[in-house]
Amino acid sequence: MSVQNLPEAAVGPVRGRTARAEWRGLLIDSARTCYPVAVIKRVIGLAARYGFNRLHWHLTDDQGWRFEVPEYPLLTTDAAFLPRGRFDDYDSLLGDTRERAVTEQDEKWTNGFYSDAEIAEVVAHAEAHGIVIVPEVDVPGHMMAAIGVYPHLGRPAELPLPEGSMREHMWWPARNDLLWPTDEARDFISAVMRRIAQLFPGQYVHIGGDECAFQQWASDPRIGEWMRLRGVPRVERLQNWFMDIAAAVLRENGKRVAVWDEACEIWDDQEALVVAWDESRGMQRISAAGQRFVFADARTLYLNRIDPDAEVPQKGMVPGISITDILTAPWHEAQHPRCVGVQAAVWSEFVLDGDDLMSMLFPRLLAVAERLWNPDLDPADAAVRIAQEYAALRSAGALDVLAPQQR
Repeated sequence: MSVQNLPEAAVGPVRGRTARAEWRGLLIDSARTCYPVAVIKRVIGLAARYGFNRLHWHLTDDQGWRFEVPEYPLLTTDAAFLPRGRFDDYDSLLGDTRERAVTEQDEKWTNGFYSDAEIAEVVAHAEAHGIVIVPEVDVPGHMMAAIGVYPHLGRPAELPLPEGSMREHMWWPARNDLLWPTDEARDFISAVMRRIAQLFPGQYVHIGGDECAFQQWASDPRIGEWMRLRGVPRVERLQNWFMDIAAAVLRENGKRVAVWDEACEIWDDQEALVVAWDESRGMQRISAAGQRFVFADARTLYLNRIDPDAEVPQKGMVPGISITDILTAPWHEAQHPRCVGVQAAVWSEFVLDGDDLMSMLFPRLLAVAERLWNPDLDPADAAVRIAQEYAALRSAGALDVLAPQQR
């Protein structure tokens, strides 16, 4: 059933409510699961119904590359069609999440890329629904898919990977996921940023900046000379070098830059918008920084964490996040004068298709909408409205999506 044919929503922008936030965002991760265009459009229609106005579209990561860059054709002939990862380094999972995902992937999961025409279709659909798409290309880390097909962009082949985890909050072992500070990598970033600016008319492009294991650069005996040539004083400032390149190209093309909160520890670009996700660490980082930010605290807004009240056990991360958690969390940082909004997210390591995605989004996205639109929220009253709206969505078939082969 069309979302437009549903009765008036019981939650969100109704009864004369005024939004509490300028930025009302939702992140969808198409790098780990390349959802069909029809699924993305259905999500956009539903998000608009509840007053969301930004779709943060995560399009590149270690597991896949999802848009065309003419100068680098292997990104879509090869890097877009990598096999699904097992994510063996993830340990905060509900029960048999990993095993279930592996069992279901052949039937449910899709990869590939979005053509220029498909991106234009999604952008037009979003614009018609009052939603601006914020594309993300994560640099200089999370680049394993690109480095896999263009090895000269990453760690020199003759240099063994260092042992052990790379940063205090990174549990995975070292891997070849960092761009190396070369002219080739600079040219790659420049081409990618020009391309993403062409494809998406919105004001912002998110350039990542998270989870960079600086020790990988430090283990290269040539790194000191490379830093000297580029005027970089410390190895961690190589991240700044990459991000400065990306930001400069985007600004030349009329765009503004968004980053994850890890970046604001070392990159003090005051024009950047920071998406603060990393729980207490992210809140500490943003309180010490000066940039405007979006409140996206994973503790209540990462909906790839399971819903403990779901009717069917979900595949996903723990600890779970319930409707009550969302409705009652203090969200003090969201009241900060530098905070421009709030953003929920669904990451797709274990979310294999549109049905999985809808089950993670709903009904909890309705609770996020209530927090965005209802300044005098009563949790018990809100829970009744959410249940009413969720029942209406299910009855109308609005949460049903196309099968994977019906792209």
